Amino acid sequence: MAQIESIVGYNGNISRSSLQTGSKTTQQQQRRRGINSGSHFDEDKAVVGFEDQVRELTARLVPEQESSQAATEVILLVGEGGSGKTTLARIVYGSVRIKRHFKNRVWVNVSNYLFRARDVMFAMLKQADEMAAEAEEPILEQDMMSRLSELLRAERYLIVVDDVGAPEVWKRLSDVFPNSNNGSRIVITTRNANVAAYATSSTLQIGRLNNEESWELFLKNVCIEEGNLNDNSVLSTFKERILKLCGGLPLAIILMGGLLSMKESSHGDWARVIENANSVSGDVLALSYLELPSHIKPCFLHMGLFPKASEVPVRRLLQLWIVEQLVTPSHLGELAAEDVADMYLEELINRNMIEVARWRSDGIPKACCMPGALYDVFTQKAADMGLFHINCKSHFIAGYQPPFAVKRLASYLGSNNYPSSDYYIQNLCSFVSFSTQRRGIPAVEIGKFLNKIILSRDVAWLTVLDLEGVYKPRLPKTLGKLLNLKYLGLRSTLSEFLPESVCDLPCLEMLDVKHTMISTLPSSIWMVKSLRHLYMDWIHFGDLPNQVSSDSHLLAKLHTLWGLSISEQSPMLNILNKITSLRKLGLKFSLASQELMNNWISQLTNLQTLRLRSVKKSGERGTIRLSTMADHQNLLDLYLLGVLPRPINFKHLPPNLKVLTLSMTQLRKDPMQMLGQLPYLNVLRLFADCYLGEEMSCRSGGFPLLHVLKVWKLIELKEWTVEEGAMPCLRELEIRACKSLERLNGLREVTTLKELILTNMPSHFTTDVKESIREDVFIKENKWKPCPLLA
Repeated sequence: MAQIESIVGYNGNISRSSLQTGSKTTQQQQRRRGINSGSHFDEDKAVVGFEDQVRELTARLVPEQESSQAATEVILLVGEGGSGKTTLARIVYGSVRIKRHFKNRVWVNVSNYLFRARDVMFAMLKQADEMAAEAEEPILEQDMMSRLSELLRAERYLIVVDDVGAPEVWKRLSDVFPNSNNGSRIVITTRNANVAAYATSSTLQIGRLNNEESWELFLKNVCIEEGNLNDNSVLSTFKERILKLCGGLPLAIILMGGLLSMKESSHGDWARVIENANSVSGDVLALSYLELPSHIKPCFLHMGLFPKASEVPVRRLLQLWIVEQLVTPSHLGELAAEDVADMYLEELINRNMIEVARWRSDGIPKACCMPGALYDVFTQKAADMGLFHINCKSHFIAGYQPPFAVKRLASYLGSNNYPSSDYYIQNLCSFVSFSTQRRGIPAVEIGKFLNKIILSRDVAWLTVLDLEGVYKPRLPKTLGKLLNLKYLGLRSTLSEFLPESVCDLPCLEMLDVKHTMISTLPSSIWMVKSLRHLYMDWIHFGDLPNQVSSDSHLLAKLHTLWGLSISEQSPMLNILNKITSLRKLGLKFSLASQELMNNWISQLTNLQTLRLRSVKKSGERGTIRLSTMADHQNLLDLYLLGVLPRPINFKHLPPNLKVLTLSMTQLRKDPMQMLGQLPYLNVLRLFADCYLGEEMSCRSGGFPLLHVLKVWKLIELKEWTVEEGAMPCLRELEIRACKSLERLNGLREVTTLKELILTNMPSHFTTDVKESIREDVFIKENKWKPCPLLA
């Protein structure tokens, strides 16, 4: 794979070609991203070629005749890399029939370096009992096993254990799964048929597709309908060569389809691509990389830092790309680096080189991963060439040294297993930890590791320190000596302390202390001129340095300000007008007069996400006196928590809004007619006390693009009517704790509805809904109970 070497120098640096982007505005980019990436897991496309296997696997999971005392059965899906084992399991796992048959469903992947039986148990427990995920104290392994066994024995369960690499892995896990004698099933996907020797199982062999199935799958991924085949001479010309290159392997087929879908459907373009296949000996995986634009290749390879099959938060990934300078603003400045990073990710998804692991409810990717077969090829190759080094069990031996200068280091070991050799820190520029000890012993050794970096030379070159998810890392007081540090990520660490010297970091661009226990930040943080993104958990600043008010250049670069709390006496009120470039704002306030704040927000025309929480000093809900936001063309996501003294006026809302959340707004007039006029609204969340009326109606033609609707704790609501023709795209509806709701009329006419979630609803209402809803709608009933492990 010599083409990888073209972007990796001998010293491990990544070289970047000039950025080639069109002159699109931020607003156009955001609309394009939302529309093009708005489709969730495409089962119609994925199922091509797997119809027979889907039927067979479903029949083994849900036999027509089965004893109520049937023992737990293990089913093995065996096939080569890229053959579609995981895709097949995912299709069946998410089907309505399976959801109805198995009360508990759990999916775990055991392919990455993080594998420990304890970690797998915790991952399963979080899915089976979400309350367990909130435990701040470490849960003993024996307690986890007991709780998990109790949950799984209570109801029929389905567990998918994805990508078991060796028989020993399954042997270590098998004791975790109880024989519930109620028809439960375990599905294992593996490339290693020897796994069957350690499991009493039936085996389903996943082979390659035939030519007819291969071509159908290719056409789906190249976005050309079968009916247009006769009109497309290019397809007819290259059909035989494409089929030969792909060899019936589903991954190769979707990669080829994604690759050619990015090219003009012309004889010359397709011929060049297929001829290039000869330079990589017909290897479609290598060809897909070779054909990537040069400026996107580093971003693709950078994903190899993350453990295999891990769900990488898109937020985290894109911020790392930007700070690592794998992404830069467009050369004419039409697009910011964030917009360019969005475009790069979208292209990788469209080429099928990156999979979307989880979607946000508005259809935008939330987490992603690299397909396993691609990961196995490219990550090891990039690591071998020095693009990054992974500190894992196979390297954690005395005296081991990688054969190159380490500039990017990823740690897959426990939070106190950092490399001790100076060799690892002499040239280190980026350190990312994927610690497995999130709820365990505080990561004390990180301080010693960082002190070594600080003392290793006069000026430490570290630019990225990403400890997201590491349990309570201890940072040294001398952190401010890392003069080149741009990225400090402490999200979800439960950290309690941040050294004041963080304000001495002159290059700091991103500081993330969200989901921590850090309740204060030094006020001099506002003196950091390079700061672009600041994530907090509702921190209030009591004073500010005098220079903040006088220096016009401070805060000019700030794009994200999340988790700020201001009150009547807050000095922050005096500098709000200096913060003019925000794209994302999360603000909690307690203000008698909101005029100053409203005037400031009205000028933030680049805003894409806005969350406002109005809370009185007593802790009760406050009032939101929101002025018109009709000029906020870029605002896509709006969250309001607080009393709205006047009814919602459609003309005052952002015109391109995609996500709207209302909580405690105490509206007395039915808002659905007004909200139904928002043309691009994908997600609507109506939370506790947002509406105090007894009747609610969705008018015909309203909510033309709404996909997700959540209605929670509307305690006065008694009757809800959905007129025919309303919400023509609705897929998911959740109704939670609406205790007075007696009638829901017209829902049967919403033919697009796939899933109805009823949480803590009266039994008579649930019964009535089940009788009136269409049979193809999956109804999920939830009853929230405290987790015994938290008692």
